[in-house]
Amino acid sequence: MGRDPNCLFCKIVAGEIPCARVYETEHALAFLDIGPLKPGHLLVIPKAHHETLPELPDSVAAETARLLPRLCRAVKKATQAEGLNVMVNVGPVAGQSVAHMHWHIIPRHGGDSIAWPWNSQRYEEGAVTLLQDAIAAELRPED
Repeated sequence: MGRDPNCLFCKIVAGEIPCARVYETEHALAFLDIGPLKPGHLLVIPKAHHETLPELPDSVAAETARLLPRLCRAVKKATQAEGLNVMVNVGPVAGQSVAHMHWHIIPRHGGDSIAWPWNSQRYEEGAVTLLQDAIAAELRPED
């Protein structure tokens, strides 16, 4: 299993730094965020070191992500949340503060203080098709 000796989350996996472990498998770990947005905010990580979601091998992503529904049910019930945010930040520009892939499970209640200032946009004429084709081309099997 890959490990970065300078990575905060790798140190947590190794038991060098304590955490409030909630659930653990051979390949994944879920623990309470030390700086939660709301009480019950969980982090779910693969134990092997991979910095971002695009770098995560499909098998590791599947093994870790399969825990999300069960963990979401547990967080929602334990915190009596009305909803949840389940999210991944990829890279510092997107808000990733620890360079070890992780999912956030954040319990939400009506009127809570978390706000999402999405600035949605519209595509210019023809841009949807160009972007659709470019992304689809990246998903085609390599020759």
